[in-house]
Amino acid sequence: MTTSNTVSVTILDKEYRVSCTEEERAGVEQSARFLDEKMQSIKQSGRIIGLDRIAVMAGLNITHDLLVEDQKKNGLS
Repeated sequence: MTTSNTVSVTILDKEYRVSCTEEERAGVEQSARFLDEKMQSIKQSGRIIGLDRIAVMAGLNITHDLLVEDQKKNGLS
């Protein structure tokens, strides 16, 4: 049986508490750092204003990168 812990992560200068197992902790922290870097980059560009819009753009960019890599891996690109 795995027990759930809470880890605090900071994304775009806001703290979020995420429930995860001890085994997932490092991955959650790494994911949060990656997302924070993407969102900080979008914010610093000055073209997008508003936390929700920055989050959506970061999500779209990350998803696009993931899909492109998946296509490459499967020989579709």
